Amino acid sequence: MIKAPRQAKKPKGTPPVQPSGVGPSIYGDRPTPGNPGTVPAASVPGGGKDQGELVRRSNMWRDNYNPMRLLTIQRLLILFEYAERGAFAEVQLLIRKARKRFPVLKGFIEKLLSSIQELNWDVKVMENLPAGITPEMAEAQRKYLRSRYDLLDNFNDSLGQLALAEIHGYMVLQKHRYDGGPNDGAIRELYWIEPWCLARDGYYGDFYYNEISRFGVGLGSCQATLGENNRIGSDALPREDFVIRTEDSPLYEIALIAFVNWLMGRKDWAAFTEIFGLLNAIVIMPPDIAPGKEDSYQSAAEKVASGISGALPHGSDVKFPTTAARSAQPPMKGFCDAQNEDVVLAATGGELTMISRPTGIGKGASEEHDAAWQKIAAMKARRINEVLQHDFDTPEIKAQFPNQPICVYFELAALDEEDVNEVADMVVKLEGVGYETDESEISERTGYKLKRTEATADMMGNPAQMADEKIDKSSFNSSVRNRRLAARMRILNSQASDVQDFADAVSSDVAPVLARLQAIAEIKDDAVFESKLKEFYKDWPQLQADILKDPKGDRALLPLITKALLAGLKSKPTTPAAK
Repeated sequence: MIKAPRQAKKPKGTPPVQPSGVGPSIYGDRPTPGNPGTVPAASVPGGGKDQGELVRRSNMWRDNYNPMRLLTIQRLLILFEYAERGAFAEVQLLIRKARKRFPVLKGFIEKLLSSIQELNWDVKVMENLPAGITPEMAEAQRKYLRSRYDLLDNFNDSLGQLALAEIHGYMVLQKHRYDGGPNDGAIRELYWIEPWCLARDGYYGDFYYNEISRFGVGLGSCQATLGENNRIGSDALPREDFVIRTEDSPLYEIALIAFVNWLMGRKDWAAFTEIFGLLNAIVIMPPDIAPGKEDSYQSAAEKVASGISGALPHGSDVKFPTTAARSAQPPMKGFCDAQNEDVVLAATGGELTMISRPTGIGKGASEEHDAAWQKIAAMKARRINEVLQHDFDTPEIKAQFPNQPICVYFELAALDEEDVNEVADMVVKLEGVGYETDESEISERTGYKLKRTEATADMMGNPAQMADEKIDKSSFNSSVRNRRLAARMRILNSQASDVQDFADAVSSDVAPVLARLQAIAEIKDDAVFESKLKEFYKDWPQLQADILKDPKGDRALLPLITKALLAGLKSKPTTPAAK
């Protein structure tokens, strides 16, 4: 549903004619530009239906249209050419189907949405304020913009839709505002318009609201077919009422080509399984069958060949000609895997080749996988930030603070836990030697709201000055305890780090062996499994020798032994003889 601004007038003229083959015109049954949806019940067939029912009815033809019928690479190329001219309806409906049926694309979308929606967001003040702007003025802007985002009902879903522009090539969200009440005029939600309900006047032209998804409407035909009132940027649909994200190189071309190839590969794979999935037997009958016994011998042979248990005469033989084909890896699997890898490689910017990989035991691929996704999410978030800063932040701040330059911005980013630990450790070290740190800076870098306690403030002084000054005994004792606690925490962190290094080293030593065992365990064919397992047992002495030749675990264990020995010597009790 697309709404016009409250002050807009109703469009003049007759509704455009629905193209043949799509169904009866339902243009007047749902909200249209300039008409926010107030349609008298008696003016439409089925009067008395609520707005949701009318919208669902307008979508009915799309539900019955399957763009995957007769889908070929040649047809894809035609749809891509249409999309280059801004006629998006048919290709976007095809992406809609592929998102449901192409597992690797669906998996990527789910991972992308969860990665984006799990990020932290905030409204921040620029480090270098413009001339004439005081910190108080900047803080007023920050609080106001933050309140605007807090009023959004569907903010997380909106972030996800903006992320999906990576696949569809664009996403258009309309600002629906509160009407009346204490939040009158504030943005209530960012309503995304289905991408198949949009057309564009050329690849870089204006977007038009193509309500009933007319096919072929693009460069040179948008204005005549859809009308000025449906152009985003017109008086009926002002550009500032929309948040629009576009991508010059969307994923859908690579994904749809891979989808067609994947479907063909799966079809051939199913045929291969149907032919070679069951053992086919050929029975060689014995020579010199007694006259009159041929039919009974043949019947017994056919039962055995069909997989039914039975007995065969002496001298018979059974051959299984499809055994070799069944044990061989079908070429279609590699072909289908290649399509999956192409999609993920393009979707993740080369960071990953598969959505999921075997993680093995302990660390390894799983940590690399998570780290890569964090990097991908941060990259996607920066692009979303730019869109919201331009289409949401700027109009809101200018409307509320018309005579002030903008000095705040929205930021969607991950809170790096490792950085937080590093900042906290550095603060302990600096304060341990007498340096004072700024609590506001620490709060900003860690994301935690911090406040100094009296005991903490006592620790900030210069140790030499503290010895000369008169200090309350309880404060002094508290300060000493805090210093000792910080020192103990540093020792514990150091020990934990050494233990972790030792565990990582041992895992690295045995990783090749575990990876090989895991690969063997995943083999489905019994004959191949037994063969590979025998090879492993045969190679085990050499694998063991390779592990023990220069184990990383030994080198990692040495610091632990040394520290333990020194700690034991320092804490050794004094004997009576030593006294």
